[in-house]
Amino acid sequence: MMAVAAVIIGNLCLASLIGVLAWTVGRHGRRAALAHALWVMFFVKLITPPIVSVPLPIPTFFPRPVVQDVTPPIASATTPFPDDADAQPATDDHLAPHTLAGGGASATAAGSATPVAPHSALSRFNCLVCALGAIWSGGFLALVAHGIIRLVRFRNLIGECGVDDEEATATVRGFVQRERRWLLGRRTPRVVRVSVHVSPMLFGFATRPIIVCPEALWQSLSPSDRRSFLAHETAHFLRRDHWVRWLEWSVSAVYWWFPGVYFAQKQLERHEEACCDAWAVKILDTKPRHYAEALLRVVDFISDHEVGLPGFASGMQPTATLEERLRLLMRNELDHAGSRLHTWGSGLACAAIWMVHPEVYSLELSRQWVRVTESASDPERMASPSAITSDLPNQDWDEQRLPAAPSGFWNAAPISDWGRFSFDVSGYRFSAITGEGFVIEGPSADPLAFDRQSLTAIAEIPTSGRVIIGDALGNVRLWDLAAGMPVSLLGRHAADVTSLAVTPDGGVFSADSSGTVIRWELQSGRTLARWTNKHLGQDTPSGSVAIQSIRSSVDGRFIAVLCGDWRQASTPKTLYLLDSQTLTENARQEMPPMTAVVLPDRSGRWYIVNWNGRVQSFDGSQSDMQIEKHRVSALLLSQHAVLVDATPDR
Repeated sequence: MMAVAAVIIGNLCLASLIGVLAWTVGRHGRRAALAHALWVMFFVKLITPPIVSVPLPIPTFFPRPVVQDVTPPIASATTPFPDDADAQPATDDHLAPHTLAGGGASATAAGSATPVAPHSALSRFNCLVCALGAIWSGGFLALVAHGIIRLVRFRNLIGECGVDDEEATATVRGFVQRERRWLLGRRTPRVVRVSVHVSPMLFGFATRPIIVCPEALWQSLSPSDRRSFLAHETAHFLRRDHWVRWLEWSVSAVYWWFPGVYFAQKQLERHEEACCDAWAVKILDTKPRHYAEALLRVVDFISDHEVGLPGFASGMQPTATLEERLRLLMRNELDHAGSRLHTWGSGLACAAIWMVHPEVYSLELSRQWVRVTESASDPERMASPSAITSDLPNQDWDEQRLPAAPSGFWNAAPISDWGRFSFDVSGYRFSAITGEGFVIEGPSADPLAFDRQSLTAIAEIPTSGRVIIGDALGNVRLWDLAAGMPVSLLGRHAADVTSLAVTPDGGVFSADSSGTVIRWELQSGRTLARWTNKHLGQDTPSGSVAIQSIRSSVDGRFIAVLCGDWRQASTPKTLYLLDSQTLTENARQEMPPMTAVVLPDRSGRWYIVNWNGRVQSFDGSQSDMQIEKHRVSALLLSQHAVLVDATPDR
């Protein structure tokens, strides 16, 4: 029993490492194929016996218990020899029973060299093991029985209500034959239409797989949508996802008590659907938008009829990451996501974890205890210390005569509110609070809170009063502050969003740390123009390609892009002037390394703001001014933080 428990614990630990690796690879969804393979290996590892055992010492300071002889003492009276029987007849009659009994007990104790284990502790441990085994067996048998009953009932349902569709089966056969590397003599799945409301799916394992489609859904789809549905289910068949369903069921029946199994099932379903979407578009050789429209129709049917997907089946079903699936489809990110080094590195690391099994043993370490004892009778140790007297005279200090405490940056109170401004149209107030993040407050709605990862730049659209928010994951979202929720996802950058700009006519621009500026169409999220910093020479530091801030001119004709990494104070900065319609470069100028942002005031005059708070006019027509240093960060965060309360620098 202990050996089985050690194997289970070892498999749980190593499978958890594989799960962490799989989640890290697929957290953004762009490496769905690799993440799916790693999650499959997670399930396989949970039921894999030890292949390569590696000794893993566990240091312990407690020595093994010493077995002591607990043999009871032998009785002093001994059995008389036959020669002494005549000499003591009377005594023998009285002592014979007692002596024989004592001699028998002594012989039994002397013949047993093993120590007597504590019976109560052993009994409690055995009861605990039996109770845990009974609980596990009950859950295992319940899940197995439930799965078998559902399997039999669903097979009977298909036999009673299903009708074979030869034309659809021929279409699926053509899809399979188009993938030449799969022509290995396998039987293609048949298509069955049922008259009951079930989720469309691919079902089967040992027998011929079946593609099940409800009749109501089939009649509501157009011919092109039917081909999209069949292509998706064919992709499940080519990937052998119906085999993976049985692996999931087997592992979940054994590890029904482990929450990581259910999380892994959700992640496996997420990446599986994304891979099948991409493969279906490849099979159909059509535009992703057409397939996405068919996917939405199927999702709408399933949501309206509230039908679920039974076990042992893979289907074209809605998932919690439907937005992510559509984004991956429309932007075609699955084909160019992972590098060969990343794929091979993750696979080899996971294979090493999958094969290795730790064999734990205790390693005894010797230690010396130094015990210091104090005797209560020792007068020298228990004596109270002598009173300490001072020869200095007592003086009454006058606090007013003492010098004032020095003050400076070392004991200055931290600034709790380093950025505060209001949006022009909606009237919402934005506050940046040190250590807490950002808060947006409105006249009637509840305050909205953001952390430093979910908000890296913000700008308001003058035509609607809604705001554009960029985050550390590269997402650019349109938010409705009155509703307190995002309205749409405009798109996503390859790196974190560093700055946003909105022109007076409603043009939306975003920039990231990889040196890219994108102009977005607000209604559809389509990319209207793109500019990438390509002026990275051999002698130019790598941080110079990052975009620090972007600002629009007052008339909206130009976009000022300041490139440079703010984390490197010595990195040179470069200012680019781009056309707001085409994002073509019109001018370029080198800037001082301490430049934080270049922005215009309300009159259209451009200023250069340094990190130390110094404000200089771009043309040098005005004298320098000074603002508080913490307000420079607010100027980078949003274009709505304007230059106010600037004092002349003397």
